[in-house]
Amino acid sequence: MPVRDGKPYGSFRKMLVPREDLPKEAFRLKEKLESLRAAFENRTSPHSELLIRFVLMYMEERKGRLSFLKTGRPLPDRSDLNSFLTEVRFYGMPDTVRQTLLNWNLGNWDLRLIDRLPSSYEMLTSQAEGYRFVTIDWDRAMQGEMIEDVRDAWEHVLHDLAHAFMFFREEYEHEGQVVFFKEVLSDYSIYEERTKRDEVFRSKFEYCISDMNSHPAHLRLYLRAILR
Repeated sequence: MPVRDGKPYGSFRKMLVPREDLPKEAFRLKEKLESLRAAFENRTSPHSELLIRFVLMYMEERKGRLSFLKTGRPLPDRSDLNSFLTEVRFYGMPDTVRQTLLNWNLGNWDLRLIDRLPSSYEMLTSQAEGYRFVTIDWDRAMQGEMIEDVRDAWEHVLHDLAHAFMFFREEYEHEGQVVFFKEVLSDYSIYEERTKRDEVFRSKFEYCISDMNSHPAHLRLYLRAILR
């Protein structure tokens, strides 16, 4: 879990567990994780549905019997997922997660589920084409290990979903963001040359193209600022 000044921080901190507890949690979830991983690798379930179940599995584990849901209703079957996500609200986290899962499952938003961390260039390319990746690191999840020493596997998924919400959200002009990323991709060789000689710029540029979603005007201001 992200820690600052000895305290957890971030939008999902209420749902996180200490890193030393992750291996025990992974052991308890082992069979469920193996089942979901098999469904992913064998493509026996739509990826949006698989991820919904992945997210809800951890919420149930960490809060107990879905007490975080206003309705208190049980986990839905496949035919009921959309109405379930329409009616419930998740406690302990921003509503961006629920809305992203619903819009993905309805086919409104284009997300791609993968099992590895994409490079910053891959993220730039995907956003220039109008979609975003969501990563489940199955090995880290099943071993109860942190990803890049910052987030557990579940929080990493939530982080990706929150970014997807900002990418597709109407107020943040999805099409304008796509245009921005296309422009950056077109000039990528120019930026790449500077990243080779300027470590500070490289870090900020990679953040811009892979981990920053906002109104396109803000994106352009940020890029101009780091170029200066």
